[in-house]
Amino acid sequence: MVTYTDRDRIIAGVPLGGIGAGKLEFDNKIRIVNVTITHNWNNPIKLLRGFHIYLKEDGEEKGRVLQKDSGLTRVPELNGEIIYEGRYPFVNIRAKLDNEKIVEIEAFSPIIPHDLKDSTLPAVGISIKVKGSKKGIIALSFPNIIGTTTIGRIDEKVNGGVVHKNLKANNYDPAKGDATIISPSAVAIIAQYNLRVKPSESIYYWAKPYENESPWLELEKGEIPKDDVHEVQGLRDEPASIIVAEYREGEEVRFVYSWYMTGKHVFYPYGHYYYNFFKDSYEIAKYFLDDYDELREKSKGIESLVPKDLPEWLRDAIINSNYTLSSSSIIDERGRFSLYEAPERFPVLGTIGTCYDLGSLPVLLMFPELERSFLALLSSYIREDGYIPHDLGYNSLDSPIDGTTSPPKWKDLNPTFILLVYRYYKFTKDEKFVRQVYPTMVKAMKWEFEHCKDGLPYLEGEMDTAFDALIMKGHDSYTSSIYIASLLAMRDMAKIVGDEETLKVLEEKIREARESFDKMFNGKYFKAADNLEGSFMAQILGEWWTTLLGLDSISSEDKIMSALNYILKLNGNASKYCSPNLVTDEGKIVTISGQTYSSWPRLVFAISWLGYRKGIKEFLGMAEKEWRTIVANGMVWDQPSRIDARTGKPDPPIGYLDHYIGSASIWSFLF
Repeated sequence: MVTYTDRDRIIAGVPLGGIGAGKLEFDNKIRIVNVTITHNWNNPIKLLRGFHIYLKEDGEEKGRVLQKDSGLTRVPELNGEIIYEGRYPFVNIRAKLDNEKIVEIEAFSPIIPHDLKDSTLPAVGISIKVKGSKKGIIALSFPNIIGTTTIGRIDEKVNGGVVHKNLKANNYDPAKGDATIISPSAVAIIAQYNLRVKPSESIYYWAKPYENESPWLELEKGEIPKDDVHEVQGLRDEPASIIVAEYREGEEVRFVYSWYMTGKHVFYPYGHYYYNFFKDSYEIAKYFLDDYDELREKSKGIESLVPKDLPEWLRDAIINSNYTLSSSSIIDERGRFSLYEAPERFPVLGTIGTCYDLGSLPVLLMFPELERSFLALLSSYIREDGYIPHDLGYNSLDSPIDGTTSPPKWKDLNPTFILLVYRYYKFTKDEKFVRQVYPTMVKAMKWEFEHCKDGLPYLEGEMDTAFDALIMKGHDSYTSSIYIASLLAMRDMAKIVGDEETLKVLEEKIREARESFDKMFNGKYFKAADNLEGSFMAQILGEWWTTLLGLDSISSEDKIMSALNYILKLNGNASKYCSPNLVTDEGKIVTISGQTYSSWPRLVFAISWLGYRKGIKEFLGMAEKEWRTIVANGMVWDQPSRIDARTGKPDPPIGYLDHYIGSASIWSFLF
C-alpha cells in the first residue's frame, strides 16, 4: 500500500467522490484539501477551512484536534506521527497520540465495478476508531460552502446531523445545491456557528483569517456550544457545523458527508447522473449510512480485479492509477460520460491520441456502458470531411476542437477512434453498437487515406499529432504504427458487418502500409520520423493495440522484438528517474523539446506492458522506476503528463498538466 507520513510532501491525497460528482481529499495531516464538489474542477478549494476532527477522552482535562497545521491556535494538536495509506477509493490514517493511544480514520467513496448508481454517489464515508482509550467524544466539523458567496447560507438541523443550504444562490451559481453531514452516533449537534473570529479578538483580522475557536474551547470544558442558526447576510459570517459523537474503545464512529449540486453555469451547463436516483444530499447521506457496510465491502472489488501474485508495487500502481474516475470525470443526467485531460490546467473533455485511449482501461473493464457513451458522443461529432476531433470541448461535452495545434488537423486521431471502437467491441461483443457507428468509421478511415503518402500518414511538420510540442515531418513511426493497427481492426469490423468492398480495399492498404513501415526500420528500431533520429518510445505503440486486441502484428516479430530491446536499452537506461521519449544511439537524451527529454508515464507503462507481455521481463523494471518516481514526488493521485528525465520532476515543474487523463495505462498489466 502506498504510505506516507505527515513529514512527507504530497501533491494530492486520494480523491473521494463518485464518478462525475466532484471530489475532496484527505491529506497526510488529516486536513481536507483540493475540493471540487461545487462544479469547480478547474479551481479547487485548496484547503477546506473549518474542517476538524476533535477528540477528548473521559477524565482528561484537555482534548486535541486530530490534525497538524489545523489553523487553530489555542486547541492542542496531536503531536504523534500520522501514517497515511492510500489505495483508491480508500484512505486509511493512523494517528499516534502523545500518550501512545491510536486513532484510526478510514474514508472512502463507493467505486463499485458494474454498479453505476452507487459509483456515482456524491458522498464520502468517514469512520473513526480509538484504541487505548475506553471512551470519550469525537467531534467533527464542516463549513457550509454552498453558494459562491456567503450571503444566504444557512445550516438546518435534521435527524442525526445538519443540512447546509444557501437561500440566495441563483440558478446560474455553479455552487447552488445543498450538503449534509450526519452520524448515527450523534449525541449533540451544533448546526451553525460562525467560523470567523470577531475583529475585536484579533488585531490580525484582515491579515489572516483566524478561526473562531470558542466552540472547541467550550467542548474542552465539557460544555455544548450554542446554536446560532440564521441566514448569513454579511461577509464576517461563515457558517459551519459540528456533530459530537460518543466513542467507546474499538468501536467505529461513522459520519457521512454528501452533496447535491443543482446550479448550472457556462462552465458546467449540465446536470448530474445522481439526479436520476435522489432528490437531495440528505437522502443520499441516509442511503449511504443504511448501506455503509455493503458499500464499503463492494468498493474493495477493485482490488479483486488485480491478481495477488503481481509485485506489491505493481498492485499499488494499478489500483491507485484509477483515481481519475473521481478527480476528472463527468457524467450528466443523460448518462453522457467523459474524462478531463487535465481538469485544472487544460480542462478539455475526452482528449484522444495517447490520452483517453490509454487512461480509459478501467472504464472499459468496470463500466463498459460509460465507454459506449463516450464513443457514441465522439462519433456524433465527426466533421463533415471525416475528421475525428481531438476532444469534446473546453469544459464541454458539446464543443469539440480539432487539436491544440490545429490547423492542420492531426493525423493520429482517426486511427485512434477506430481502435477505440474495436476495443470496445472486443471486450463487450456489442455488435449492435459496431453496426451503429460503422459508417462513421468508414468515413474516418477514408479521411486518413487522403492524408497518406506512400501508404502511411504524412505529417505536415506543424505539430499535427499528439506530440504537439515536437515538430515531426513526413512519416513518423508513432502515427504509422497506430495507423496499421487501425487498418487491422477495421478489417475485422468489415468482416463483422459484411462489407466486402471495404475489405478488399483494406487488404491492399495493409500491405502497402506494412511495406512502407518496414522501410523505417534501421536495423535496430523504427526511426522516430523523417526529420528525427533516435529511439522513440512511441515507435511501435500500434503493437500495444494489436497485442491487447489479439490482432496480427504491425510488422514482423523480429523487427518488433529488436525495437523493444533497443527501447529498453536506450530509453530505459538514459535516466535514473524515468524513460524519456527520444534517446540517441549513444544513450543521450534528446533535448530539442520537452516532449523528447521527458517521459510520458502513460506511454512508458503501455510499452513496458508490451515488452513484458512479449517475454522481456526486464520491462517490469522500467515500469517500476517510473512508478517509484511518481511516488517519490507525492503525485500518486495527481500524476503529471510528463516527467523531466534530467531531474525526475514534473515537466514543467510548475503548471504541469495535472491529474493526467492517461494515468491508468498501467491497467495494461491486467490483460
